[in-house]
Amino acid sequence: MRWLGLSIITFGNVLSRYFFDTSFAFAEEITINLFVLATFIGASIAIKRQAHFRFQFLYDKMRNPVKRMTLLLTSALMLTFLLLTFLFGLELVINQFERGRMTPALIIPQWLFTLSIPVGSLFCMIRTVESTFHSWNGMKRNESHQWLNIESKSKELDG
Repeated sequence: MRWLGLSIITFGNVLSRYFFDTSFAFAEEITINLFVLATFIGASIAIKRQAHFRFQFLYDKMRNPVKRMTLLLTSALMLTFLLLTFLFGLELVINQFERGRMTPALIIPQWLFTLSIPVGSLFCMIRTVESTFHSWNGMKRNESHQWLNIESKSKELDG
């Protein structure tokens, strides 16, 4: 259901190109920009659920002081990357706004679409800080990570 709109637009565009040798001018603009937005939303959700790829086996074998250092290092690297993405995305939005750049097909301000980059980065930064605090507090209480708890709850529901 989440991807229904994108799928309909893309599928309609494919059919139009195949049968009529022409495409909807707006379809590519909308799908690309909505995919960027969906990517940041998905990344933010994955950060909240701690669903990103990691070497859990190695992490579980570490002692708490090393786990804490690893947690802080990975969180700092993520925040650095997301901060740079936020700043460069914001700079791009400001440049597009100042120049009055419009999308070619829809003739709407390009910065409205580009705004998803800094906003999505900001959401990911918030989720990274939140996830770091939850993991840090979980280590203090010797609790397992959140995704393990989610996994066990989903097994209970399936069973």
